[in-house]
Amino acid sequence: MIRHTVVSAVMCCALMLLPTALANASGPGFDCAKATRQIDKAICAWDTVGSLDGRMATAYTKAIAAHNDEAAIASVKADQKAWLSERDRRCALKTVKPKEGSEDGLSPQQFGQLMCLQSIYPPRIAQLMDLAAPPLAPLDVKMVPIEPLKAAYPDDWRQPGYQAAFSPDKTLMALGVEDSAGYVKQVWLYQPASGRLAVASPQTDGDRTDTPKDISELNLWIWGDDGRFYVRARRPLGEDSVFGADMNGYAEMRELPADVVAKIAAQDAAHKAAIYDPNAPKPKRPPGFNDDSYNKQDGGSFTTWAQNKGHGSFDLKAARAGDEEPRMIASGGWEIENFQFDPGGTRVFYNGEGGLVVTDPDTQATRRLKGTRGGALEVRPINMSADGDILVYWARGTCMSDAADEINPDADDDSIRRVCLAYLEAAGSAPTPKPISGTLPAKANTALADPWVGKWAGSDNSSLSATIRRGAAKPDYLVIDLVAGMPGCSGAVTLYGKPKDNAVLGESYDPNNRGIPVCRVELSLDRKGVLTTEVVGPCTFYHGGSCGFDGSMTRSE
Repeated sequence: MIRHTVVSAVMCCALMLLPTALANASGPGFDCAKATRQIDKAICAWDTVGSLDGRMATAYTKAIAAHNDEAAIASVKADQKAWLSERDRRCALKTVKPKEGSEDGLSPQQFGQLMCLQSIYPPRIAQLMDLAAPPLAPLDVKMVPIEPLKAAYPDDWRQPGYQAAFSPDKTLMALGVEDSAGYVKQVWLYQPASGRLAVASPQTDGDRTDTPKDISELNLWIWGDDGRFYVRARRPLGEDSVFGADMNGYAEMRELPADVVAKIAAQDAAHKAAIYDPNAPKPKRPPGFNDDSYNKQDGGSFTTWAQNKGHGSFDLKAARAGDEEPRMIASGGWEIENFQFDPGGTRVFYNGEGGLVVTDPDTQATRRLKGTRGGALEVRPINMSADGDILVYWARGTCMSDAADEINPDADDDSIRRVCLAYLEAAGSAPTPKPISGTLPAKANTALADPWVGKWAGSDNSSLSATIRRGAAKPDYLVIDLVAGMPGCSGAVTLYGKPKDNAVLGESYDPNNRGIPVCRVELSLDRKGVLTTEVVGPCTFYHGGSCGFDGSMTRSE
């Protein structure tokens, strides 16, 4: 087989040469020994493409298995057949756009075919995953501004690692920017309500610790009862200092509040207790947990961890009291070690083929987090709020790019890592609107009081469905996820619109692809609770030319 290393913009953005792909390398979903066509031989020749084809075949099998209705199964099969035809047409060797840049001696035409194949598979994998299990759609997404970080770190602002922690009321988030060694070199405060980012600590001095004022590390984070953030700075040649910060800046503290002193003492005591003592009795470990287990996290009745198998490969496992064997969640490369476990113990977030993936360790049900583009090197969870309502992750380029959207292999690479906050529905419940301004209130069952908000299903035996919620930043606007799944044709579009009386004109909007025609659908709600949709604008980009989003629905949740 031809093994290759490719230098190209799209390689960073399309689930290409990823540790996950290498660690889980699987062959194509067909018998290469029987391959006669040039495109099939190319898929078999390139390991990364073969692995993607194998993953697509697995996702397709799961999508079929998830449906019992013959019409729905027929629709999935028809869509897959249409996609395969489109792949063969678009990525045929004689029709692809030649590309320079191969490091393996491929001709520009062959390299163009490779790039075409590697860009066309990831969206299809995500679409099939969504057919097997509807994606987890955030109620809202916030993106931390990049401009202050760009000004603060002009030489290395594109690719830093991050750490994060929320204040108890979730109105502030401490964001630690890591240096090349993975240590926090400076802390900032982010305020979701205003979108502001403020410096919360001095920078560390790296390897230079020549004077008593030089800081080697910022080794302790504390949220005070006064709402301020406190961070301890270690000075190897001088006295350690504690800095207090709010959105107006930071200052070195001469006296600390009593609660902060107590919290620092408690954390120091816990750290000392965690130091290995060979004579101390060993705590009871979950089944399968050993010295090669990393990043242990507890949630609910479960414990999750990354199991190192050697050679850069990991398994993500979970177990609870009473289990005789650990439960397998996922396999992959080193990126699997960076997962986040919901404190409630029902959702494990990690990197997967379709962006961030979430699995319930109890039921093993797996789905994608909508709005994250796939690739272990492109999106990674950082932390969660204490109640599991907010997931912090970093993504390449934008927080709004979804794996199910088609990748443009000719697009310029945006390699900037941006920090994203996804506000999630409570585990096991239907979405309810959450305002982002100020302190997030306790959950309330507001969906039933709103005639629009909720989940809707086709009332005429069609496969039309919708999920409608209020915009978090603009509650007077509706966010409408409209899905059509008729046999032989399926599609989805997200619409935005402000209702007036019993009607709303929903319009699509994609800030990352402004050339896409705007889809317009008029929705009306009658007194019997029937929601009627009528396409009034060009929506064929989202569902193909043979079907549309016209129909009627009634509330399902």
